[in-house]
Amino acid sequence: MVSATLPGMRLAGISAYAPAQVWSNVRVAARLRLARIQRDAQLRRERGHGLTEDEAREFTTSDRWVRRFIGFTERRFSENGEGTIDLAAAAARRLLGRLGCAPAEVDGILFASVTPSYLYSPPDAALLQEKLGIPLLHGGLPRETSAADISLACSSWVAALMLAYALVHSGMARNLLLVGADRMSATINWRDRSFATVLGDAGTATLCTAVPAEEDWFAPAQFWSWLDGGNADIIKTPMGGSRHPLRTREDLENARHCLAMDGRAVREVLVPFVGGPAIQAALAKAGWPLDSLDLVTLHEANLVLNEAIVAEWRARGFHGEVLSAGGRFGNTTSASIPLALALNPAALAVGRRFGLFGFGGGLSASFAFGTIRHPLEISADVD
Repeated sequence: MVSATLPGMRLAGISAYAPAQVWSNVRVAARLRLARIQRDAQLRRERGHGLTEDEAREFTTSDRWVRRFIGFTERRFSENGEGTIDLAAAAARRLLGRLGCAPAEVDGILFASVTPSYLYSPPDAALLQEKLGIPLLHGGLPRETSAADISLACSSWVAALMLAYALVHSGMARNLLLVGADRMSATINWRDRSFATVLGDAGTATLCTAVPAEEDWFAPAQFWSWLDGGNADIIKTPMGGSRHPLRTREDLENARHCLAMDGRAVREVLVPFVGGPAIQAALAKAGWPLDSLDLVTLHEANLVLNEAIVAEWRARGFHGEVLSAGGRFGNTTSASIPLALALNPAALAVGRRFGLFGFGGGLSASFAFGTIRHPLEISADVD
């Protein structure tokens, strides 16, 4: 009895799209000042005095402060009425066009995002199927299309890449469209500089395609994931979900449906973990030494923190290239890693070994290692 060889998977192409509206650090600082004035006036009406010194500090930032402690220079914000699905569709259309791939050739959509276009339904994967014109019928019967919306905070895209590999490697799909898109500007609380200074919007699309086993870019052992729900409160949206729905006007006015973060805890817990034990465990599973990586891309939550992680890796023997978006787009969450790849096409040469590192809320981490074995089609619409 002859057993069939399981297929491998390659990345055929990556496309990125960012909205045209640029918000500099200076503009963000001005918006926070406006929010401070409005909040101060509100508190004077409600309690007879304005903001305390500690409360006012949460609204205070500057271009110099952001560059020093975060590393970002600007970010992109979507226009009103533009949702995550619009960012994704722009990237996906460009990708399919550049690859000459017809919508009928796509047999699955994995949509990584933490900012769904609609809170409960419809899923963005279904919206993208309609926007791209992926057929509903084949041979007069309903056409099978694998699909899922995937949300794992800032680890979403690498987690979705792992699921894409599982589907392709098992033979359940041949051409999967992997989306990483977020309209993070919709989650900003303008009373809190911790996220107001970092978040941005972008959409990306990657075509994951089946190849013969000997051309596989990946392997099951080259994916690694981790969860720590005991530290879930470090990065959290207090209200707006099914456990604590928004109930009052006060909840909305106080931005309890927006992201909140304990930045000090992130630095003390997540950064040392990713810089040390996490990458050690992932590389041990893959059987790769750290010095074998030619290039790495980290989720771009904060360039200064990422520099601390990479410094730890270099002390352990890493001497490869670090690809990033250069601080020009902010923290785009599910889009950050493929965006960085799309902005650095020259680095994605055949034969290079890479590491992709997503980490963030949950707490969570998802890592992937691979080898580029084919040329990629790269496109970035970010002007």
